[in-house]
Parts: sequence; structure tokens; C-alpha cells
Amino acid sequence: MNSYNVFVSRTAENDLMDIIRYIRSQLLAPITADNMLELLNDSMHGLAEFPKKHPLVKDERLASLGYRILRVKNYIVFFSVDDEKKEVNIERILYARRDWLSIL
Repeated sequence: MNSYNVFVSRTAENDLMDIIRYIRSQLLAPITADNMLELLNDSMHGLAEFPKKHPLVKDERLASLGYRILRVKNYIVFFSVDDEKKEVNIERILYARRDWLSIL
């Protein structure tokens, strides 16, 4: 089976650390933060197999850029797929209720 390499952008890494920091310090839930970190990391690296099973973003502009979404609990992982290079590029990780269209 042809696996893809998964790359996480610096922006997405910052998003992930902000999420974990928020859960840990604002919600005072360090165990939940650790579990969310593990779940998000596992989910993102799971994109190495069949990344195109996840839908394109419904926004026409973002879809034209090849953005796909992976929902993980209350978060959305935005990523693109490069079939030639066999790469999955994680672009952002955002809270689902944010106005992510204005962010992206």
C-alpha cells in the first residue's frame, strides 16, 4: 500500500499547542489535554493511509486549493494532499465553532 508522508506546518503546530495549553490552563484539565494531544496526533498521522476519504472543504475557494477536513471531537484539521509527492500537509487545526473561513 502506498502511504503518504504527513507534514505538520508550523502554524498547525502552534494551533495544536494553543489548544493543549487552553485545555490544560484555562479548563484546568491536564489529563484531558494530554488525551486530546494524543488523539489529534494519532488522527493526523492516520491520514497517511487514504487521506482522500476525507471530504473537501465546502467553501469553493478553499476547495479549489485542495483543502480537506478531518473532524476530531470539537476540532477541525485542515489539510491538503499532494499525490505526486505522496504528501499530506496539515495546514491548520481550529476549534470547530470558530469562524474558520475568516481565519483561512
